[in-house]
Amino acid sequence: MGISAHIKAFGFSKVLDYLERDPDANLPRLMEWVDRFTGEKLPQHYRELFRSAMSDPENNWYRLIKSMYTDIDSRVLKKLFENFVLNGNLLDWPQKNAEGGWPEGGAPWSVLIDPTFPCDMGCKGCGSAIYGVRPVMEFDSLDEEIDARKAGGTYLYIFPGGDPLSREQEIIALCNKHSGCVFAAFTPPESITGELAEDMLRVGNLFPAIQADQPTPETERAMALMRRARLPFGVACRCTAENAGRVSEEGFFDQIIASGAKFCWFFTCPAFGPEEAPSGAQLAQIHRQVQCFRRSKPLLTLDFWDGPSPAAMEREKAGEEGEAL
Repeated sequence: MGISAHIKAFGFSKVLDYLERDPDANLPRLMEWVDRFTGEKLPQHYRELFRSAMSDPENNWYRLIKSMYTDIDSRVLKKLFENFVLNGNLLDWPQKNAEGGWPEGGAPWSVLIDPTFPCDMGCKGCGSAIYGVRPVMEFDSLDEEIDARKAGGTYLYIFPGGDPLSREQEIIALCNKHSGCVFAAFTPPESITGELAEDMLRVGNLFPAIQADQPTPETERAMALMRRARLPFGVACRCTAENAGRVSEEGFFDQIIASGAKFCWFFTCPAFGPEEAPSGAQLAQIHRQVQCFRRSKPLLTLDFWDGPSPAAMEREKAGEEGEAL
C-alpha cells in the first residue's frame, strides 16, 4: 500500500470511528470522506444520490448502512469496508462502467473459486460448472491462484458450489493469509457452526450467503447464530416453480431483514437439480419485486441474471397474447 492509500485508509478509519459512536449524527460525514478522496472518480449524479440517501433517515440505504453499525462487530465492519472500498477500488466502478467496462486484459472485480469441485448437486446448466477458477483444490494451489489474481487487482473471491465450507480449514487459512481481500461463500445452513463463527470473527473478511429458499429450523438456527455473533451475512435464494410465489412476496423480504441478513441473492436460472424451473411469468414477477424492493427495503437484493432472459420474456408475452385472443 502506497502513501496515498495509507492516507485514505487512515481517513476512512476515522470516519468509521465517528459513525460507530453515533450513526445518526455522523452518517453525513461518510459523504465528506467520499468527496475528499474520490476526486472525479465518482460522477456527480452518484455523489448526489449518495448524499441524498445519507441525509434522509427514512431512506432504505440509510437504514441499511445504519443497521450494519448496530448489528455487526466493529472490527469486522472496518475490515470489510476497507477491503471493498480501498483494496477493491469500489469507488472506481461507476467510472469504469461509464467508460465501457474494464479494459481488455484487466483484472475482473471478482473471481469464482469452487473448493468442492466437482460439485455433487447435479444442477443442469449451472454457471459454476462452466466459469471460475479450477486449480487443484488444496491450500497451496488456491493460495497461488489468489496471489496471482491479487497482483492484477482482484480482491473479491466467491466460493460457490454445494457446500464450500466443508473445506472450512482451507478457506479460513486463505482468509487469514489474504487479509486484504474479501471472501464470500454460498453455504447450506448446516455448515454454520459456533466454531466457524469464532474463526470468522478472528479473520474478519469472510461472510456467508446462507441457503434460505425453503424455511427450515436449520436456516433459522444458522441466521440466529450469525446475528448473536454480530457477523455480516446474507441469504441465497434458489428460485423454483414451487417457491417463486413465496419468495417474491413482501413478507419474505421482511423476514430476511428481521433475521439480520444484509443482502439476498436470488438465483433465478432454471438450473437447480430435480426441482421444476420457474416459468417465464414467475421469473418476471420475481424480477419486478426485486426492482421494487430495492427502492424501499433496507436490504441489498441481487438478481443473478438481473432479470429473466429475453427468451423467457418472449414466451410470457406470447402467452398473454394467446389468453387475450
